[in-house]
Amino acid sequence: MDDSYSTQAQWPYHDGKQVIAIMRIRTRLVPLAAAASLIGTALVIAAPAGAAQALSCYGSANSYFKPDGPMDYPAGDLLWSSGACNDINIKPKTNRYVMVCVEDVPGGTMDCPQEYVRAAANQWTVVKPNVDPGTAFVFKFRSAAQSSGSWAA
Repeated sequence: MDDSYSTQAQWPYHDGKQVIAIMRIRTRLVPLAAAASLIGTALVIAAPAGAAQALSCYGSANSYFKPDGPMDYPAGDLLWSSGACNDINIKPKTNRYVMVCVEDVPGGTMDCPQEYVRAAANQWTVVKPNVDPGTAFVFKFRSAAQSSGSWAA
């Protein structure tokens, strides 16, 4: 039988009082560590709501392909905001200048801003902030060149 931990040289807390004191400390520290771990987990779960919303917004992204020629996407049709995002966003594969034109009332005219927004390649860019779910819109590109990437709204 190996009795290596029973000697004072290898196990300095060999008498009953010191071992019990260590055991009490452990029984107090373990629940404290568990509670701290749960609090830390709650803080991670309650991480910035904006980050979680952005992930769900971009997780519902759609691909687009605008051929050479037409400057609107989709040409002759409309897109609708889903409510997954608060904004209309675009992520082109190349740098583009783009604006979003929204339908002022269902079946009405398209309301376009005065300026284009520069959307950098492979980065999400908010083109139209604060858009209600179900808003009809089109992307209007400054260039007639082909463009592709993703959009989320």
